[in-house]
Amino acid sequence: MVKSVDEKLLLSRAKQGDSQSFVKLYQKYYNIVYRFCMTFGNIDADTAKDILQESFIRAFRNLEKLRENQKFLSWLLTITRNRCLSYMSREDGFDKKHRAWSKERDLFTPPSELEYVETERQILAVREVIDELPDGGMKDCAQAFYVDGLSTSDIAERLEIPKSTVTTRLDRFRGRIRKRLIARLVDEEVEER
Repeated sequence: MVKSVDEKLLLSRAKQGDSQSFVKLYQKYYNIVYRFCMTFGNIDADTAKDILQESFIRAFRNLEKLRENQKFLSWLLTITRNRCLSYMSREDGFDKKHRAWSKERDLFTPPSELEYVETERQILAVREVIDELPDGGMKDCAQAFYVDGLSTSDIAERLEIPKSTVTTRLDRFRGRIRKRLIARLVDEEVEER
């Protein structure tokens, strides 16, 4: 997969220590990484911001490890996922969460050289599920959160509903995504046999 010219230039400059390029990459991917953190387990907004900051710092310190054909976003999300897991390992009840997540993660974790392809496929699956939902309710919440990048508070305000309703709808939507991705993986495995 080829990076856009702008991203390639930003990454090249960032590797040379250009702080403005770091800032532009940060601004470009901030919302995506933040939403990823917020949907990962029971991580609150403040912790998500801390994890996000730490993930960007680690990425920028190790930018030379990014392969030429690897997408920066996929690489950054891998770092973020590891930071989320580290955070969860320090939380009460981690063993139960980790066992459940590990089983699911094993289904979704592709070989490292194909991670960016899998991330793109998962994003496409999320958008397909959103498109298939009936208008209103869950679709409005999922669209606002995953596509528009709004927080649950902003969605509640926009739709004039309680924040708890937004959270419940997003939880139900995540359940649909999991089922969809698991079904897709099972179908692919059957086709390969």
